[in-house]
Amino acid sequence: MRDGAPIIRDRHRLGAVRRLVVLDTPPTEAFDRLTRMAASLLGCPVSLLTIIDAERQWFKSTWGLPEPFADVRETALSHSLCQYVVAAGERVVITDASQDADVCDHPAVQELGMRSYAGAPIWSPDGHPVGALCVADFAPHRWPDRELDLLEDLAQITTRELALNVHERMDARRRVFGGATGSWS
Repeated sequence: MRDGAPIIRDRHRLGAVRRLVVLDTPPTEAFDRLTRMAASLLGCPVSLLTIIDAERQWFKSTWGLPEPFADVRETALSHSLCQYVVAAGERVVITDASQDADVCDHPAVQELGMRSYAGAPIWSPDGHPVGALCVADFAPHRWPDRELDLLEDLAQITTRELALNVHERMDARRRVFGGATGSWS
């Protein structure tokens, strides 16, 4: 996997993450439904909706993530496979991390026990990759193309849901404060 630090720490991308106003917010049923669906449809014990910040990956939603990570709802970027999805701006699939020289020594593999991973990017309304919807397994896993297409469909729905949340907050602020309250860009 290539070093994604320049993209991860890009000020425009980080600004897009901030404008979502989603970091450190409570779980949301709409996003929890999407992670449950991803795990079920792709046959995996773990599914996450991650938002990638400058130094951490934060979990907006988790399904099947072991403790203490499920309770803490974040890890350092050093433990993030989702950062590679954000850096690439496209789907990342690892069928057996123990056989993949790029990630076999990765902390998510060594410390968390993740053996397989598939993630699709989540986008901000202005087109920045801000996170990933992913599934993971503690055993090797091969996903047929149709399942990976379903993951991307769910990621697009998640992207749309994030955008709806932004617009709902902006509409609520307009109702309370009147007039324009700023724009996304």
